[in-house]
Amino acid sequence: MKQTERYLRQATRGLWGRARRDLQTELQGHVNERIQEFRLGGMSAEEAERQALRELGTPERVRSGMLGVHTFPALGKAGALSLLLATTLLTALPQSLAQVKGIYTTNTSTGPASYLNLEQLKAELMKVGGKISSQDANAVITLPGAARPPLPLNSYGFPSPILSKDNVIYIQTEALLYALQNTGLDIRVKGWENPVLMAGQSSIRIKTDDWQVANNLYAATVQTYNSRLWSGLKIPFSLIEPDSLGGNTSLKGQFKQGKIYALVSPKVIHWTGTDEDGKFTSGDLNIVTTVSQAQAGSVQFHVLYGFKDFKLYPSLDAFQAALKPSLDPTKLPYWDADHPRPALILELSGHFGDDAYTVVNPNTIHIK
Repeated sequence: MKQTERYLRQATRGLWGRARRDLQTELQGHVNERIQEFRLGGMSAEEAERQALRELGTPERVRSGMLGVHTFPALGKAGALSLLLATTLLTALPQSLAQVKGIYTTNTSTGPASYLNLEQLKAELMKVGGKISSQDANAVITLPGAARPPLPLNSYGFPSPILSKDNVIYIQTEALLYALQNTGLDIRVKGWENPVLMAGQSSIRIKTDDWQVANNLYAATVQTYNSRLWSGLKIPFSLIEPDSLGGNTSLKGQFKQGKIYALVSPKVIHWTGTDEDGKFTSGDLNIVTTVSQAQAGSVQFHVLYGFKDFKLYPSLDAFQAALKPSLDPTKLPYWDADHPRPALILELSGHFGDDAYTVVNPNTIHIK
């Protein structure tokens, strides 16, 4: 907490005795609360402390507000302290409380997807010197430190990444991720409940009570940079969809408290699309992923209807080899106890990069 100690000394310089002690105590309490909130969001202790102090502003600005308030003698010490916090911390409240509401909906022309409140996102980006050019599909996101020119949101490929729901405009999460990845910034997601999406030095705090929003964020880290999961098989890789959910499956093993894990498995579904050369292609097998946060020694996943009799594989190559017999278009696969469904368990880092996941050894896992 040395950063905080230095900050408090500088911010209260010019005040003396009990007034200085009281103000330091109040500011310290505020910082401690914000650190705890950021830690729950997935930040490290050091990152949480830096963010909490950043929200307060520079020590000089805070000190100026403190000295100004203290010139009103009629307020008394308690009144001065209350007004002080109102004037010095009020500017931090929009930043500390501002979160981008995340929703998951099936009411779209492109199928189920997660979305983020665009107006709140705009306000969140403005705090770090970023901006969104407009509130339509042609909007361009600009962030400080970006190495490449930004791409418009509709570059992601869907007919429209914009959703209007209950008079609120939302942006599709995957369209935002695609735009951020093309800035050249380091992109990470941290935490599970109310996760934090980080792009370089910019943080976007997402407020949601729907696990599918976090599921969408983490699954995208696997899909985007790790095409080896499906490129060798020439079949698509997608999120699990809520309409196909049939229950839960629980696993026990050497799972780490608070870490994020993904269950990857195939699903029989007809699909059409284009390959890398733009030629028409189709198939009957899809790879889907569902993501969850582990408790110490266990993790529970939402799964597809009929998801049972599965076999976990120790590597990507072994998983792909087990899937290849199912690619025969004349024989749709049927999985049962004698022919279990191939599956992988991945530990996710939250990083949009080559280290997005590691395969968990199935010898360390057993099914409840």
